[in-house]
Amino acid sequence: MRKLISSLLVVALVYATLLIWPTNNRVADIPFYADNSFNIIAHGNGRALQPGNTLEAAANALSVGTDILELDVHLTADNILVVRHDETIDSTTNGSGRIADMTLAELLWFNVGFNEYDYPGKVAEKGIRIPTLESLFVAFPTNRFLIEIKPEVSKAGEKLCQLVKDYELIDQVIIGSFYSSVLKSFRQHCPEVPTSLGEEEARWMIMLSWIGLGHLYNPPGYSVQLPLEEDGIRIVSGSLVETIHQLNLKLDVWTVNNVDEMAGLIKLGVDGIITDRPDLLDGVVENSKAIF
Repeated sequence: MRKLISSLLVVALVYATLLIWPTNNRVADIPFYADNSFNIIAHGNGRALQPGNTLEAAANALSVGTDILELDVHLTADNILVVRHDETIDSTTNGSGRIADMTLAELLWFNVGFNEYDYPGKVAEKGIRIPTLESLFVAFPTNRFLIEIKPEVSKAGEKLCQLVKDYELIDQVIIGSFYSSVLKSFRQHCPEVPTSLGEEEARWMIMLSWIGLGHLYNPPGYSVQLPLEEDGIRIVSGSLVETIHQLNLKLDVWTVNNVDEMAGLIKLGVDGIITDRPDLLDGVVENSKAIF
């Protein structure tokens, strides 16, 4: 019994020491977040307003107040990065097939519309095509991009790295992926281009935050994108926001289309909201400025 008590005291002492341990692992400031302001982030370039991940959607999103274009990339059979969420074209085009099995020329045969599952009642103009990532860089050279690598292959990251460098957009992009392995490979190949945290990396930070030790986490990226909740469990909280800011990270919450949730998150102090409706979020941001 005495040995157990001694062990518990040691554990309590170690834990108490860790609680007050200073934060020595803050990430550096980067140009992408130079203005240090709240960001309106258009999910799929604002996919509720125009067909997602298209040039048309990007132009529209920017016209209604978007600060950052969030988009997804896949690699075609002829090794060209195209902007597209799913690995197939079935859900938003009049065609079918896997992007990895198709050339760019083959993809350009098909019209792109709204997502048939999320926005089945919306009708798009004809003639909208799946764009290349390069075409967005050409069309919007001064804008910022949050780019998610969808495939779990290193080749897509290597292509992305080269394209970002070719267009001198290192200060205007953040690279993300659900796969921490993809991000680790990207960081090794392209250390000068900033990344966010992968799903596994974010999970470790969140768990440490839950026990009050989030300040000890050593972030491998500069921001983190999280859902408001997962499996009915609220993830984003005031304490998590505080932890993330202690580490000098930025927190973006996805995918929020409800104006009340938007207003609550802004009040909580998140750094950005990823939304299908950047037009609605722009109105909430303006209202929040008037209130606060």
